[in-house]
Amino acid sequence: MPEKRSLAAEDLLVLALPGDVNISPDGSQVAYTLQTIDKEKNEYRSRLYLVTPGQPPRQFTGGEKDSTPRWSPDGTRLAFVSNRSGSNQIWVISGQGGEALQLTKIKGDCSNPVWSPDGKYLAFVAKLPPEGIIPEGKDMEENDLYKKYNKDVKVITRLWYKLDGVGYFDERRSHICIIPVSPQGTTTGEPRQLTYGNFDHKEPAWSPDNRFLVFSANRRPDADWHPSTTDLHRVSLEGGEIETITASTLGATAPAWSPDGSTIAFIGTDPGESGYDNPEIYLIPATGGQPRCLTYHLDLAWANEAISDLAGPPGANLTWAPDGQSLYYYASEAGRVNLHQIIVATGKAMAITAGEQMVYSFSFSRDRSQVALAISGFTEPGDIYLAHPSRQAPTTLWSAQRLTDVNAQLLREVELSQPEKFVFQAGPGEPQVDGWVMRPVGYEPGRKYPTILEIHGGPMGMYGIGMFFEFQWLAANGYAIVFTNPRGSLGYGRDFCRCIRGEWGDKDYRDVMAGIEEAVRRFSFIEETRLGVAGGSYGGFLTNWIVGHTDRFRAAVTMRSVVNRHSAMGTSDMGFNRIKQYGNIPWWEDPSPYWKQSPLAYAGNIKTPILIEHQEGDLRVPLEQGEQLFTVLKFLKRTVKFVRYPGEFHGMSRNGKPWHRVYRLKTNVEWLDSYLKASS
Repeated sequence: MPEKRSLAAEDLLVLALPGDVNISPDGSQVAYTLQTIDKEKNEYRSRLYLVTPGQPPRQFTGGEKDSTPRWSPDGTRLAFVSNRSGSNQIWVISGQGGEALQLTKIKGDCSNPVWSPDGKYLAFVAKLPPEGIIPEGKDMEENDLYKKYNKDVKVITRLWYKLDGVGYFDERRSHICIIPVSPQGTTTGEPRQLTYGNFDHKEPAWSPDNRFLVFSANRRPDADWHPSTTDLHRVSLEGGEIETITASTLGATAPAWSPDGSTIAFIGTDPGESGYDNPEIYLIPATGGQPRCLTYHLDLAWANEAISDLAGPPGANLTWAPDGQSLYYYASEAGRVNLHQIIVATGKAMAITAGEQMVYSFSFSRDRSQVALAISGFTEPGDIYLAHPSRQAPTTLWSAQRLTDVNAQLLREVELSQPEKFVFQAGPGEPQVDGWVMRPVGYEPGRKYPTILEIHGGPMGMYGIGMFFEFQWLAANGYAIVFTNPRGSLGYGRDFCRCIRGEWGDKDYRDVMAGIEEAVRRFSFIEETRLGVAGGSYGGFLTNWIVGHTDRFRAAVTMRSVVNRHSAMGTSDMGFNRIKQYGNIPWWEDPSPYWKQSPLAYAGNIKTPILIEHQEGDLRVPLEQGEQLFTVLKFLKRTVKFVRYPGEFHGMSRNGKPWHRVYRLKTNVEWLDSYLKASS
């Protein structure tokens, strides 16, 4: 067997990520999206693939950006989203293959195709101007020079006027539309817009009788002041009045109609918790009424809360059993994400997949006897599986058959590090915290290695059982890695997460510091005098906080980090919505609670050499945050470097320009090497 090599930063450009699975109604085929990278053009590509159990996967579409496969109810056609006409539109292709037909021709972007139960219509979401649907086509040349050269001027009148990853809002809004579809996959009429108004509408779901669509939207007159509140609404296939089903007390999303049409299940969050709470499953009568929380007693996060820099295309819907007696969805728990069945009458939940893994997409066959899954693990970026009830235990765990081995060649070539779990406490009476340690590639017993403490963002997320390229890259460069899920993380109960709301830098700080010290004590290969710390977003906040409160680390890398919580209130895309975390104390009247939790207040204490990484287009943690920290440290003549990435949003490490991601990996390791390996 040939000797394996170490992972290279450029291997990031080779990895393919499958996901957004959609199984055919009869369970015979699974469609999925495969995301790849065109390194010559520095762009992402996505195409649709089909796989039949027992046969190799086959490429099904040839567009450069095809995604979101959705089988028709009779299994004869596949709807999908493609930009092959110049913008994202809905296309349809026969399940037997052949030429894809463009269904929508609407100026702007279309997304989220959903078949009606009878297969005669597709609902979708379109980004429309106030005038409504405009046919797709080239813009007319603007002859008025004043208008021509001022098109780029932004005139802002909204409170919530930007969103990271999207940009600055324009006058377009997301609306629910429908279009009739023939058995041949062509349209038999023009698309119709069903929602109107200066609101965004999303996630359409059909009633079983084909008569209504339910969707989520924030249609409040003061919607911008309550961006976390969304309601479920209902509209007739014929259009007309929009009926509101929920009562503006929740963030209601992901609606799913029961088979008999009487009930709607949905995912709900408490807007007052600002994200520091479990997403829950709720039930409500289809005509409206009082929602019933089905899962509160389980204290699980009913969502995929796992954080990774190798996230395949997601996709999952709340799914009813055919008899309406149970629901299927996934939950995050202690780093794992697995699929569960929840009994509607009792709220009892049973895991139907299990193990140290992350399920990030799923889709059930019509009779619910099979489910297609996209699953990743610590050393596997992701593959497609088909699961069905186990003969040995048909009411609990389902047995899974692997259908793809997408990255087989690369994974055969490179040596990866398998994380090892450990559990620790910050002190007596404190909760247990999960941690993992990764040995460096080429580990030699008896030798000590420099070690990096990695801290995740959120903080309302969790390090999950998925492959993290950054960690494997550090291990390939001779580092041990320690990562933890400190208090503030989801997946460990609502109190574990909620306890740091408005109090960053206390319990969370004690947890991550206890984690690295426990790792030093427990694992003899960690060199306790050669430690580094790194984190992004909230993880960058805690990195800044750490080096402002201790000199324990020789080097730090702070990425897209929170520095000044006071100034971020007015510059972050969602800053104003965080006022609830501080007891609704206005930041312009009393800056003290915000400044108290700002690492900038302790920047004068920083002696640790620190690399500041920031994206110039970041709207979640704006560039001014990194600039403030750099300016202070440079003024104080401390050791600091500032690396800025133009044209990138907050999530660059996950979905930024491919070569920027490679540059980032190399730059961070070079910085750490210069301070942690100089004496080796």
